[in-house]
Amino acid sequence: MTKALVLDPFSGVSGDMFLAALVDLGVPFDAVRRAVLGIPELAGVDAETKRVARGVFEAVQVCVTCPPSSEHRSVSDIRKIVQASTLKDEVKERIAQTFDALADAEAKVHGCSRDAVHFHEVGALDAMFDIFGAHVALDLLGNPVCYVRPISLGTGKTVCRHGEIPLPAPATLELLSGFKVRFTERDEELVTPTGAAIVASRFDPLPSDALVVPERVGYGAGTREGKGLPNVLRAMLCTIEPRTAHVCIVTSTIDDMNPEVYGYVMEQLLSRGALDVYYNPVMMKKNRPGVEITVTNEEKDVTRIVDFLMRETTTLGARIHREERVELTRRSETVNTSYGSVAVKVADRPGGVETMSPEYESCRTLAEKTGVPLIEIYEAAKKAWNEKPLRK
Repeated sequence: MTKALVLDPFSGVSGDMFLAALVDLGVPFDAVRRAVLGIPELAGVDAETKRVARGVFEAVQVCVTCPPSSEHRSVSDIRKIVQASTLKDEVKERIAQTFDALADAEAKVHGCSRDAVHFHEVGALDAMFDIFGAHVALDLLGNPVCYVRPISLGTGKTVCRHGEIPLPAPATLELLSGFKVRFTERDEELVTPTGAAIVASRFDPLPSDALVVPERVGYGAGTREGKGLPNVLRAMLCTIEPRTAHVCIVTSTIDDMNPEVYGYVMEQLLSRGALDVYYNPVMMKKNRPGVEITVTNEEKDVTRIVDFLMRETTTLGARIHREERVELTRRSETVNTSYGSVAVKVADRPGGVETMSPEYESCRTLAEKTGVPLIEIYEAAKKAWNEKPLRK
């Protein structure tokens, strides 16, 4: 059983709605307010919460008041603000990741580098309060595993510094790449870039077969009061039971292929959706030594996998059978070492136990950049994880 935060954005998501939903779940807003407004650049901001009615729901609304400002900030400017704060290192890194995700989306839309992106609307003080506050609130909530259900998007158009743009905003849609979305006929902006950036940097899509047991439900209100579905974001603290997934196992035996090709075959199979690929030595007809290729994949990828094996190897056939696979809940995190940041994979095991494995590619990249032996990077990542002051 895994503790998780599940978002249900049936009416969209914004930064203030997200923070408000966590407050309704029990996060103490005064603690969030003190932590965020202690940052010098946000010292002139004020914020409060109130309970409001949105349709049939009573919800929390976060109201932020800011002094007039026309300052534009780059992602490096915001990173300097974050690093100079007294927030926890883990919170700083997560805030930075959210702004990095937003900068990458803007850069792709506008065809420029991340460093050339300057935040205008999202660089505003109220949006900064929302993003900073969201990560402080998640930390106070215990940093649960985060999932999101399909996200409802509005339509129409809006006006920004660059002129009229369609809804969803281009950066918003870019940030939600890989998430399940639902296009509605509502002529309004349901998902803001701030909300999309928080989702993109902290959440994974909720698996369709996940067994979810809600324990607490909170509602965060937006500023609009209109017709149709109420302008609220629903957030649930849940336990999630381990999933039993169905996978397909494709096997094929080969005794006449150039051994140099096997590395290429494995890389290509993984790029085509294979969950795992491995080779076993076997003895075949006429006492020939051969190789058995075993590929684990989802049902939807079977045709693509088999087609590749038939085209790119010397096999004459493949066997397919279906199995059940139980999966532990996993999530990605980042730890800070004396050599730099390392991505790690965290697994939730029975009994509330967590185990961590450094990501190879992240360690290799850092080793090549610093000249430090790869094994030392691995050990530094493990040490940084073990010394973390707070676990979820």
